[in-house]
Amino acid sequence: MTSDTDTSSSDKIPDHDDLSFLKTRNLKFRVLILGRANAGKTTILERLTGSSIDKAKVWRRGKLLAGQRGLHNIDDEICFPSLPRFVFHDSRGFEAGSSEELSTVRQFVEDRSSAAKSLWTQLHAIWYGHCLSCPAS
Repeated sequence: MTSDTDTSSSDKIPDHDDLSFLKTRNLKFRVLILGRANAGKTTILERLTGSSIDKAKVWRRGKLLAGQRGLHNIDDEICFPSLPRFVFHDSRGFEAGSSEELSTVRQFVEDRSSAAKSLWTQLHAIWYGHCLSCPAS
């Protein structure tokens, strides 16, 4: 007979530091961050990672970019040394009437959805930052 407090090892919930499944499979957890321009997307990334955006490495098509922050390309992979198993993708800010940016994001999500052919490029989360103190457009 088991008590209500007994848990099997398969029922154990991993703590926030247990990312061994990513490491053993050499995978990265991909996060797309969305929001209006100046909504604080970069600030969110800095707080989450505990380091400045200046410390991040930005990769485009397998090549390391130098000094090109601010020129957002949703396909760029933003990697922080403090969270090596995470890759962030930053869209340009959504502005009123920006159908081009919406189309770009939609295509990016479709290409990296669960139907993606490669686990290495699959998108795992979308973080939408909404600025409560920004003036309405």
